[in-house]
Order: sequence, then C-alpha cells, then structure tokens
Amino acid sequence: MLRPLLAVLLVSSAFAAEEAVPTHLKVKATFTRPDKDGKPEVYAEPSVITVDGKQTTIRVGSADEGVVFTVTPKVNKDGTLTLEAVAESREAAPEPVAPPPASGASVAPARAKSNLPFFHGVLTKDKLFSIEDSTGKRQWVPLGRRIDGWTLKSYDEKREALTLSRLGQSVELVLHKAVILDAPAPQVAISRSNTTITVKPGQKTLLGGAGGRTIALEAEILDVSK
Repeated sequence: MLRPLLAVLLVSSAFAAEEAVPTHLKVKATFTRPDKDGKPEVYAEPSVITVDGKQTTIRVGSADEGVVFTVTPKVNKDGTLTLEAVAESREAAPEPVAPPPASGASVAPARAKSNLPFFHGVLTKDKLFSIEDSTGKRQWVPLGRRIDGWTLKSYDEKREALTLSRLGQSVELVLHKAVILDAPAPQVAISRSNTTITVKPGQKTLLGGAGGRTIALEAEILDVSK
C-alpha cells in the first residue's frame, strides 16, 4: 500500500513542478537615430530573456549619455502581450554661459599664468578631457588637441595621468582633484516616459524619442520545453 501511494505522490510532485515553470519571453528593442544625411539608422539592437511579469532592464550608451529602458512583459489570457515600458534618456546639457559683468563691477582675475594647462576632469568612455588653458578657459577636448602649445598625447586611466608633449618635451598632468571639488560636474538632462502597450507576440511597436531618435519594441514567447 505504501509503494502505490509513494508513486502517486511522485507523479503529483512532478506535475506540480511542470506547472510551476514560468512563461519565458524574449524582449527586443531597436534604437534608431538620424545619420549625417538625416536618414534613420539602427545604432543598437539589444535583446533580453525574461519571464512573465518580471521586470527587465536594457541599457544603451553611458551613464551621462544614453538610455535606460525598463520593460515588464505580461502574457494575457488571449495570447497577447502587455508591455509596461519606462524609458529614461540622459543627454549632456550645454554648459551655461555666464552673463557679462555689469558696468563698474569687479571681475575676478584669471589664475596665474603657467607653462602647463590644468587637468580638471575626464570622460573615459568618450576619451574627452576637461582642460583649462593659461587664460582660465576650460573646455572638453580629445587626444591630439593642442592647448597652450602642448599636444595631448595619451592618458593612463589607472594613474589618472595625462601625457602632453611640446617641441620634443614630454610631461604628465595628474587629475586635479582639488579643483574638481569646487567645479560643478557636467550637467546631464534627464527625460522619462512611461508607456503601456498590448501587442501580439512578434509584433513591433514604434515609440517616439527626443532628437529624432526612436525605439521599436517587440516581444515573443519562447518554447523552453525543447
């Protein structure tokens, strides 16, 4: 009597385990933007695997300039899919231009002239460096650019050291962290949009974006039984 009962329990457990397997889905996002001729071009096409009702995140670009796309797919009884999407776009905002001083107002003097520029900051992913020249003007420049006669040659990320050269002379500038504490960090403009759509599996839906950029979203149900 014990063996038949045990067999029934094992079959019931196996059936329950099979019933508990969640529905797997593949979510794909296609990111487009205008090219130099104004025509749309695909610059990213990531996809992720998730399960029914679980939130998943797709990231494109960097923390300063890019898109963080969060999607929660849900399978409906009629076989359609409901996608709850939140898109957060980040773009570097232009630095504000200080208004000219009023007549008679005192103007802060520029820093004392030096043979070397100041190295204020770095955007490693974009290979841009915040450099202040002898007049106090600060700008983001790439390697190869010349500042005060010095050419930016290379950057050691581990030591945070920028190598400059001029007339056969080579020097290193270490990241000027003391100045960074007083200087504002690059401003980032953040925009967020919430969208909920119901689509058929495999159907592509176009979502609008800023600056001519678009996101096409689609999802399909995966057969994980094979």
